[in-house]
Amino acid sequence: MSAAAILKLQASGFSVEQVSALAELVDTQAATKADVEAASHKLDQKIDAVEHRLELKIGELKSDLEAKFESVEHRLDQKIDGAEHRLELKIEGLDRKITEVNANTLKWVISAIGFQTLVLVGTIVGAVAALTRFIPVAPIIHQ
Repeated sequence: MSAAAILKLQASGFSVEQVSALAELVDTQAATKADVEAASHKLDQKIDAVEHRLELKIGELKSDLEAKFESVEHRLDQKIDGAEHRLELKIEGLDRKITEVNANTLKWVISAIGFQTLVLVGTIVGAVAALTRFIPVAPIIHQ
């Protein structure tokens, strides 16, 4: 306790014994500037140590997350590739079926045209034959 503080206490009515007891209490219990600086330094060291441990832990967590993201990305790529392959196979199958249907349709169309042509030719031949019965044919004279 400073001399100025002791004088102020005595001037305000404190006895010498009271001022002495208070000075002893302050001297033994109050922290000095050096005590505060030492505690501050020690606290700074502890904070630095905790900060370092947190940085390490954050680095580990970041690495773990990156590995998990890569794993998920790899699995998704595999699933997408598998789905793409299955779709390609289905499309190829549909292409084959469409080709078969087109070929069968073409066969039916050609057959129908052929049949209609035969019917038409038969009708014409029949009509000509019928007409030749009713129309007399003039003899061809050779000179």
